[in-house]
Amino acid sequence: MPLSQPRRRQEMALPPEVAQRLGELQLSGRAAPDPQGVRRVLVRSPNWVGDAVMSLPVLHGLANLFPGAELTVLAVPRVAPLFLHHPDVAQVIPYPPGREKWRLLWALRKNFDLALALPNSLESALSLWLAGAPIRAGYQADGRRGFLTRAVSGRERLQGLHMVFYYLGTLKALGDIGAFTYPALYLGPREEEWAEARLRAAGGFGGGPWVGLSPGAAYGPAKRWPPERFAALAVGLNRQLGARLVLLGGPEDRPIAAQVQERLSFPVLDLVGQTDLRQALAVLSRLNLLVTNDSGLMHAAAALGTPVVAIFGSTDPGATGPFTDRATVLRHPLPCSPCFQRTCPEEYQCLTAITVAEAMAAARIWLEESA
Repeated sequence: MPLSQPRRRQEMALPPEVAQRLGELQLSGRAAPDPQGVRRVLVRSPNWVGDAVMSLPVLHGLANLFPGAELTVLAVPRVAPLFLHHPDVAQVIPYPPGREKWRLLWALRKNFDLALALPNSLESALSLWLAGAPIRAGYQADGRRGFLTRAVSGRERLQGLHMVFYYLGTLKALGDIGAFTYPALYLGPREEEWAEARLRAAGGFGGGPWVGLSPGAAYGPAKRWPPERFAALAVGLNRQLGARLVLLGGPEDRPIAAQVQERLSFPVLDLVGQTDLRQALAVLSRLNLLVTNDSGLMHAAAALGTPVVAIFGSTDPGATGPFTDRATVLRHPLPCSPCFQRTCPEEYQCLTAITVAEAMAAARIWLEESA
């Protein structure tokens, strides 16, 4: 079930090491803005689902720093739906590709008192400048210092911290960071009703817990547990625990999902490429468990409070793992780990070392808890 509202909004003290590292960041530019003079804030979101989810605590931090301000999120279409229904967000503006973006930025001129760039790209800082925000903040990176009026430098000091804290570091340009919240996503009643009805319609699969399988990962094969392992896990979950299985992912994940499904002799609910992002979030919120590679859906499930078993290969769970206390990370690091490569010349040993029995044991613990 989704996180309770109080749990989502609960502020936590920064871990001591995080507080120390954030304190080592350096600032340059104009004086910090007066909160009383900031009425409208523009936030340029990260461009990928996982990154956008990990940046969500920044929104609550901005709401604390500027309690009288209205927050608008500027986000590329593939992540813009993530910010709907967020209690700290007044408006979400899709950021179009090509020439249309320049027309949009011109139309936004002089509408905002302050703007924050979360991506490190030159283009993201340029977009804030073109939007005409008099105060523009972000990390000093990619030669974009001239477009920022408040720049944060020293981000290399944050190496090894989770990306949630890395994004929070951008707030140093605007004020003190005393606390943080977990990433949290929010659904509307109609979305929750749709997901419940969709799963209920598949009730012929049995009466056991719903387990999602997300066998894809956009970065490459080095992040993907073999599809035959996902299939073997599905068989174990179904036979031993009576679990009902739902396959999740985008259109690009259909070939991998097909490799999983062709190995199964019982029906599963295949939603791969069949939902939009908001519908996928709603389904995730109704699951008893998600078993997933390191992917955007992993971060989304964690932000919805759904238990997660996360399988890691080439990437580092310390930096991009599910930011929740309801997750089990399966990882077998090698001397070359994390390599952050898309492919592997060593036959993906870090992934193949993770056994179906390990995944089954981790899943069993979470399913027994939910029962």
